[in-house]
Amino acid sequence: MKTLLNTHALADALTAFEASLIPNEEPLTPSKEPLLPDEDGVVNAAADCYRQSEKKAYFAVDLAAITELGVRAPAQAFSQQFAASLAGVLQNPDAAIQAGEIIKHDGTTTVAKITLNGIALVIKRYNRKSQLHGFTRLWRTTRARRSFDAARWLLQNGILTAMPLAFIENRSFGALNHGAYYLSLCHPGDNLLRQLQTGDINQHDFPALLAEFDRLFGLLRRANAAHGDMKISNFIYQSNRLCVLDLDAMQPYKRAWQAKRAYRKDVERFRRNWAGSEFEGAVETFLDDV
Repeated sequence: MKTLLNTHALADALTAFEASLIPNEEPLTPSKEPLLPDEDGVVNAAADCYRQSEKKAYFAVDLAAITELGVRAPAQAFSQQFAASLAGVLQNPDAAIQAGEIIKHDGTTTVAKITLNGIALVIKRYNRKSQLHGFTRLWRTTRARRSFDAARWLLQNGILTAMPLAFIENRSFGALNHGAYYLSLCHPGDNLLRQLQTGDINQHDFPALLAEFDRLFGLLRRANAAHGDMKISNFIYQSNRLCVLDLDAMQPYKRAWQAKRAYRKDVERFRRNWAGSEFEGAVETFLDDV
């Protein structure tokens, strides 16, 4: 259920959760119940929305995720300073990107790392490659919304990803897309490609890594969904857990043939990661059962 509020009340809405938080040293356990696509083929995101009507900007803030963050670090996450800073980022994301550390910038995305009250976040802006590219995306679900929904879905099904905090859509007439942003926690650690290059993952670690990919492929298959970009630089492997990143293309499919085709593309893209490597044989054996 979505609730539309004025963004000027954002800081108060966030800090209102502080009083109800009980610090807990134990990590929160994701729900074991699978969250399947809804009737419209969109993964549900139970988040509160905030609208700044004068700018036609729509913000969806995942208060549950921020609550979990507050459980982990209540002093940092729920100070007035953090709430006000987060509200400022949502109201002017371009300024936050400019002031942050640029991680990636190309024709499709600009990614920056920012720090709010000691907490590292990542903000991603989805760029238009051309006027035609922008026109084709006017009515489509934004990649920011898709990333936000997919991240929540993965976490609720026990798969790690960078914790989603918010997405922003600039729309006119309540529908036409004129730009979008996605905000998440910054997940620490090198990506899987870098880990393999530096030898952080070896033959001894590889069966456990494949077991994590088996969990991911199994979830996607059951949900008629696909990740859409299975290159290994989009994953982090730490403490025997796989963290899935870059969720722009991840989505469920209404039709079985579409889901099957997208899933096979995921499998083939995953296979190409290991061509010519010492792990190629193990991957081929693994994919025989996927």
